[in-house]
Amino acid sequence: MSAPASGRPSTAGTIALFAAAALLAAVGVALLLGQDKTPRPDSTAASPSPSNPPAAAGARQPGEPAGDPPPATATPSVSPAPDSASPGALPREAADVARKFTIAWANHDARRDASFSDAGRRAAAYASGDLATDLREASTRSAHQWQEWKATGTRVTAKVTGVELPDGAPAPSNGLAYARVFYDLVVAPEHGTAQHSTEQLALELRQGSSGWRVTALPNA
Repeated sequence: MSAPASGRPSTAGTIALFAAAALLAAVGVALLLGQDKTPRPDSTAASPSPSNPPAAAGARQPGEPAGDPPPATATPSVSPAPDSASPGALPREAADVARKFTIAWANHDARRDASFSDAGRRAAAYASGDLATDLREASTRSAHQWQEWKATGTRVTAKVTGVELPDGAPAPSNGLAYARVFYDLVVAPEHGTAQHSTEQLALELRQGSSGWRVTALPNA
């Protein structure tokens, strides 16, 4: 009779069981990998990053052929405002005549002039009417003052510092204007100390065929 069989499984049976288990595991992994082969979108590529900002409208992309640049936006030019005197201001030509008249009327040179009348005749070139006639005649200003200047070789020089419309005077109109001239006066003898003062002169001016002329000295 043959010996009874042992209770432990045989070695060949154990190996067969391990082989079957390994095969089942491989088949399961293959099934899992083959379920979804569709590529998923990359979420990071959808949003621009600071290092890769979106291209500006009209900008040429890398590799794109160069074309004509977009037309530049024209900037409208602004024309300067015309240089015109403000309403009611003294006309420029009238102010210029007032300045020249004052310099001629106030300047004296006792070393060369014979009297105050020499300055009057110089100022008459910028005057008209009765005033021009009076300025060309003998001056009634102080003869004593002139003799003193003559003895000391005094020279009187006026420098205009401003020409304005007098306070309370009407605005220039119909060829009539009033002006107040401010000037510095220097009375300098040939030998001695010069005297400085600030003076002003009120003028009435009228416009005629030869332009603006001084017609009166209201406060002289």
